[in-house]
Amino acid sequence: MKVEVEVISKEIIKPSSPTPDHLRYLQLSFLDQLAPPVYNPFVLFYEFNGETQPKITEISSHLKKSLADVLTLFYPLAGRVFKQNHFVDCNDEGVPYVEAQVKCSLSDFLYNPIPDELKKFIPLELDDVANELALGVQLNIFECGGFAIGQCISHKIADGLSHFMFSKTWAATALGDQPRIEHPEFVSAALFPPKEFNIGYDAGIGITKNRVTKRTLTR
Repeated sequence: MKVEVEVISKEIIKPSSPTPDHLRYLQLSFLDQLAPPVYNPFVLFYEFNGETQPKITEISSHLKKSLADVLTLFYPLAGRVFKQNHFVDCNDEGVPYVEAQVKCSLSDFLYNPIPDELKKFIPLELDDVANELALGVQLNIFECGGFAIGQCISHKIADGLSHFMFSKTWAATALGDQPRIEHPEFVSAALFPPKEFNIGYDAGIGITKNRVTKRTLTR
């Protein structure tokens, strides 16, 4: 079904602890340089199943605090991607955090989802070439009390597996599950050294707004 999503607030979430000076610049690996400048989207849906519905302000506050904490581990995501295709400036400028109201219930949307409508749950534009932002988060609040957390990460910094690792670590941080909190190492440039492109290489060439989304139903 088509949904109406209204943005009600925007802010920037920064790491709860500053990134050390010696980690200020993260060199992109050769594979990162070749990666197209697009955002990988990810939306997680949460139904309300409890007897007492928590206030959305409490949920949002907890998400923002845990996000700030996990950004100290995944510090490049709070930085800015250099357009020169060589470095990430890990300057702790933070990530956009958006809250939005969805004008329907979660069950109504999940019963008859339209894949293209999922873009409304994401804070950054997916159809254009990715900008310097590395990560964006959007909390989508449904009328029933359920909510969805939309994320998009720059493909220059993270592939799908890295994105899942970040999401799992954020969840573990929010739950206080210390054994499941990952401590990533950003060493890809040592494994795949970057190269100079002297032929005017542009990873954005060939990116198109026309996309096809396929939905498969299994029984």
